[in-house]
Amino acid sequence: MTAITRLLILDDDTLTGQTIANIAIMAGVDARHVDEPQEFFRLVSDWQPDFIALDLVMPGMDGVQVMVELARLDCTAEIIISSGVGGRVLDAAARSAAEHGLNIAGVLAKPFSPARLRALLSHNASVDPPPAPVASGNTMLSTEPDSISREDLLNALDNQEITLVYQPKINCRTGLLAGFEALARWTHPGLGPVGPDRFIPLAERYGLIDQLTDSVMVQSLRWLSHLPRQLDESPEFDYLRRRLREITLSINISASSLNDVDLFERMDEYCQSMGIRPDRIIFELTESCAMEDPISSLDILTRLRMKGFHLSIDDFGTGYSSMLQLARLPFSEIKIDKSFVMTAAESKESRTVIKTIIDLGHGLGLYTSAEGIESEETLEYLRTIGCDLAQGYAIARPMTPASVLDWLRDGRLTDESKRLRVLHSLNILDTLPDERFDRITRLAARLFRVPVALFTLVDANRQWFKSSIGIDIKETSRDVSFCSHAIEQEGVMIIPDAKLNPVFSNNPLVMQDPYIRFYAGCPVHADTGSRLGTLCLIDPEPREFSEYDETVLRHAAQMIENELTADFLAHVDPLTGMLNRRGFDSRAQEAIAMCHDVDLQACLYLFDLVHFKAFNEHHGPAAGDRALIEFSQMLRETFRGSDLIARYGDDDFVILMVDINPLGPETALKRLRTVAQAIDQEQPISYNAGWSLLEHPDDSIQQLVLRASDHMHSEDR
Repeated sequence: MTAITRLLILDDDTLTGQTIANIAIMAGVDARHVDEPQEFFRLVSDWQPDFIALDLVMPGMDGVQVMVELARLDCTAEIIISSGVGGRVLDAAARSAAEHGLNIAGVLAKPFSPARLRALLSHNASVDPPPAPVASGNTMLSTEPDSISREDLLNALDNQEITLVYQPKINCRTGLLAGFEALARWTHPGLGPVGPDRFIPLAERYGLIDQLTDSVMVQSLRWLSHLPRQLDESPEFDYLRRRLREITLSINISASSLNDVDLFERMDEYCQSMGIRPDRIIFELTESCAMEDPISSLDILTRLRMKGFHLSIDDFGTGYSSMLQLARLPFSEIKIDKSFVMTAAESKESRTVIKTIIDLGHGLGLYTSAEGIESEETLEYLRTIGCDLAQGYAIARPMTPASVLDWLRDGRLTDESKRLRVLHSLNILDTLPDERFDRITRLAARLFRVPVALFTLVDANRQWFKSSIGIDIKETSRDVSFCSHAIEQEGVMIIPDAKLNPVFSNNPLVMQDPYIRFYAGCPVHADTGSRLGTLCLIDPEPREFSEYDETVLRHAAQMIENELTADFLAHVDPLTGMLNRRGFDSRAQEAIAMCHDVDLQACLYLFDLVHFKAFNEHHGPAAGDRALIEFSQMLRETFRGSDLIARYGDDDFVILMVDINPLGPETALKRLRTVAQAIDQEQPISYNAGWSLLEHPDDSIQQLVLRASDHMHSEDR
């Protein structure tokens, strides 16, 4: 008699764990689900499962810690790693498990398909084994005598003599502020300024590097948390305060600190206590840093990514282990070494290396960052070849906290010439229509039931429409523009009836086509608060506009502001042209926040292409790509132009509909079936669908996706 396969599931989410168990049971597998480690390890010992499905992100003891303990217990079960974190983090966790000697059956990205789980349990999944660990020599610290003693450095830390300065990083494409890097500085009482290239190696040698890193973390996080509150509490700083709550902070990490698990646990606690999202923090590591203890560094860095922190490989291009690092570790950013950047203007070789690194990074789905930019010429070159982030003296030197505030205040666009300079730096005027902005103007037109909605940009002598719904013209003269008045104030400018308003009653746009009677315009900001244009609503009939309406319009205008600062290229799936998972999550969170704030209904749809892996194997990758493109086109034809649509995984798609009838989710699915039947597909492919309504005040995108996945699986059963 054949023994029944046993599956043990550890997942703190009961709904997900039970869903996995139900799918396994239907496949003839004996499955048990537990939600806490103590019971899990008891069953590992007593029940002896053949497979273990392990969620990576759990409170208390996370998935990597569980795998380390399983390795210590010499567990022989095959591990299925399951989580909603990104693919690079999942792959890194799988490599970490393999390097600990565990047997890896594969990874199960959430939302998952029942077919994928069944394939893993029946050994039919095609799983590439993680690369084997590669030995590397340690980087030796200098042992030359130094006039600075351990006591000197310890006193400096105790007396808070080591302080921080902050250097801005900008978005290369738009020139807008993206974040800051924290840099340590020390003025010795007797020796004067001591450079970090001197005192950091000493901290490593004297065993004080973790204490130094902890000090840098506390100082920089406290500064980042307090920064928005340091600005005047006047409406003119509202936009800048919002932006400063979103910018990133980069912190350098020593190789010696990678073994201190408690240090990074404290970092997580610091972020929580100060109200800072982990995804705003970037840890920068040099190329050789993670190679001193490959297995431990893989464990710790994977756990950091699971918690939401980002990782940057610093000084890229100077170390022999670069390609190995990129393959092994879950980095999210490459930082090009400044030796190449500083010589880019005169060296063709340096420019070739820079472009190669940028292309490599984008090919791996990573952001690219350049430091050491000392001229506008170099900055412009980096912009033209697609570099994402820039840092250097040409932008700003490292500044004390007080100087940062002065720099931000000086950047306020009280001057029209400065406002125009920022507008032109975005390189957005006279560009082609852009679906990012068209989706928002469509949403505004539908929410307010107005015939015309515009995203306008006010230039020196004209107003130009980047996105226009309900009107054919692309620009008007500035002297007749309503929006040129709207950008003179911080709040929403409302004209209930232009014919009764002395400023606008004789305006040609009121007396002639488009016969404006009602106007509402909310300023759209960029940089440190420049009002570049508006999101505006127009109606040929007079109407009132309530405080509720103003709140909704401000939310929509903030969506446009976020699009101006977003790195759109990193948010798009290159095959379908849709948003990818990263792009969808950030935009959907904005939409959900608006729905919670103004009590709008929303519905999330999840689609999974059935047996897509087998389809690819049978028909070939080219046919698989065509099927994905055809399905994405079907979704575009079915759903509204204001809906968020994304390719969420290899064979998963998601859609978020805002302002939907609670009784109407099935109507859209019927439309999709009708569209699918009307298309002549060369190799037809079927799909499963599930949906979830926004039901609770604390609903997040992840919770909606999980409920939609459960709805899909219940339909599949």
